[in-house]
Amino acid sequence: MSILLIIALLVGAVVAANIVQPFVKRIPEALILIVIGALFSILPTFHGFQINSEFFLFLIIAPIMFQEGQSHPYNTIRKHAKTIIQLSVVLALFTMVLVALVNANFPTKWPLALTIALAAIVVPTDAVAVKSMTKGLTMPKGLNKSLELESLFNDATGIVLLDLALSFFTKGSLSPMTGIGYFLFVSLGGLLVGAILSLLVVGLRMYLNFHATSAQATTIPLNLLTPFVIYIVAEHLGTSGILAVVAAGLVHNWEHSKLQLIATESQIVTATIWQTTTTVLNGIVFVILGLALPAIFKTMTHFGWIGSLILLALAAAIYLAMFLGRFLWVTLQSDQNLTEFFGKKHTKNRRIRARLFGLSGVHGAVTLALAMSLPTKINGRPLPFLDEIQIVTTLVILLSLAVASVSLPLLLKPETAEFSPEDLDRVRKQMIDTAIIAVEQSSAKHAIKKALSQTLQTQKFTNGRRLAQADFTTAVLPLMNAVFDELNDYLDSDHVQQNFAENTIAIYSKIIQRGLINPATKRHPLMHLVRKLRRLQGELRFHIKTRTFTRKQRARYQQEHLKARPKQQRMMANLRDNRHAVWALNADTQSYADQLLAKHLAEQMIAGQETGNIDQVRTLLDRFFDLVAHDYQHVNVTVPAEAYIHAFGHEYRFVTSELEKKAISPALGDQLYHEINQAQTLQLMDFTAN
Repeated sequence: MSILLIIALLVGAVVAANIVQPFVKRIPEALILIVIGALFSILPTFHGFQINSEFFLFLIIAPIMFQEGQSHPYNTIRKHAKTIIQLSVVLALFTMVLVALVNANFPTKWPLALTIALAAIVVPTDAVAVKSMTKGLTMPKGLNKSLELESLFNDATGIVLLDLALSFFTKGSLSPMTGIGYFLFVSLGGLLVGAILSLLVVGLRMYLNFHATSAQATTIPLNLLTPFVIYIVAEHLGTSGILAVVAAGLVHNWEHSKLQLIATESQIVTATIWQTTTTVLNGIVFVILGLALPAIFKTMTHFGWIGSLILLALAAAIYLAMFLGRFLWVTLQSDQNLTEFFGKKHTKNRRIRARLFGLSGVHGAVTLALAMSLPTKINGRPLPFLDEIQIVTTLVILLSLAVASVSLPLLLKPETAEFSPEDLDRVRKQMIDTAIIAVEQSSAKHAIKKALSQTLQTQKFTNGRRLAQADFTTAVLPLMNAVFDELNDYLDSDHVQQNFAENTIAIYSKIIQRGLINPATKRHPLMHLVRKLRRLQGELRFHIKTRTFTRKQRARYQQEHLKARPKQQRMMANLRDNRHAVWALNADTQSYADQLLAKHLAEQMIAGQETGNIDQVRTLLDRFFDLVAHDYQHVNVTVPAEAYIHAFGHEYRFVTSELEKKAISPALGDQLYHEINQAQTLQLMDFTAN
């Protein structure tokens, strides 16, 4: 139960950070997660909380790296293979040497192997954390891509180098050739194992997509299990499990490009699950870092002020060395392949990007996992300087996050949106209203048109805000009165006069006069309650006065009452005879009201007016027509799939027309296309499920 509670709290912390972040936009989400984690450490559930590093790599890092691999096209990786090696291997080794030199010159007196181990731990970078810090800022595209490619593979470099350092510490010596051979075996072996196993999985999934009875029930779970199985197999064979899952992700990206429009629903569901899962897992990493902070700071107190200051100075020196290393490496590189990412050499653009690249060397998930993966004992003896290494690692992570979160917003300009939220809301409403007009003017049944129009209205909630309610007296009441007058004119039209009896028209006109104009008056909720109480009081007084409490008593009283009043009896008989004719006229008038609302909606769109009053008037009219038809039961109407397709087709045509007229920007058009696609996919998936 405690494990389930811990998982629930960790996920809850990520949710809480997403709720808090919009209110403190200047603070990166990673720092918010760390603070929440530190606060959670006070809870009794997390007292003595420790993470098994193997499970951390297996359950958190492996799926994150698998998704990272899936998000990078295979052609991009092949095109930039040389650059990837330079970023994730050459630069990593260069940075590690600088860190080891800095550490060796500090009065820490660590063995060379542990100095190399610390350098290997802080080598991996976290591009996801950088993205959260640069959200809303204009980060150069080429630089962003270089950070992603570096982060994709330098994790494995750090893991392999840490294994070599620990092996060096255990044996006391390690030949260069042995180290190089081990590095190639672990890295290339991991890539090969991941690629081969993933190709087998992809082949199996392709077969199941065409032959399985329920393809989704098998292919989606199989995809979710893939990184875990491949990681276990690769680690069992002595190769890099991280590189294996990265290679598996790349192969799955290739599979996606080959499938194209095959098994689309399965691909959409799988992609959504992976994006959501990895977002949560990335957040959990920083929550765990926050949980570890109190214990780290408590451990620092054991070293005293001087010892703590030395460790803090060492962490700052290591961070500075890594920044300078990354800055100099980019500045001095003359390889033409790097021009796409960093600009031309000896230019201002290159210097700016070199500085940004240095500051973007943020450390996170893998660095934390490697620090926690250090063994407590080697050869039966406690690993020396274990606490110091973990403290310095934590401080380096915090420094990299803090410096980047402050400096990057100062150096980068805010994103200039190609369209404003107000423009998006305005055009979205026009698009939806255009589709509703087409729906109202169609020949479908009123119940289907009503349900479909209500569904389309929900698209206006895309921006996360409630629909603006039109002011009743200034917007709704004038429109309601105009519609009321038009309905009265319709009852006097030749169509109604020729198809319905004069008596039926007279009865229905009185119903409209009494029933339709009353809902058009603004009713306060308290007044509505007062009316109900008065009605209940009147009914109670009637029952007491007439002594009619059961159904039989009421029926007998009604017969005696009408028998004594022949005029009322004839009127009731007349109403019964005209009931079906009134219902038919009510249905006819309801169809005409749909056309009226579509006309008013079009007029308001052309005039550029807010159309929220149309929906409120439609609600009032539907309530009236349902009451007249004695349709008191709210029956769920099933809208046919083709009706949705036609409605979304009208939205597509509206956006296309606006783009052709250059009334909206291509970026705004793409956003609306994306929203229509999502809405259409959701509705059709629901239709298939039902």
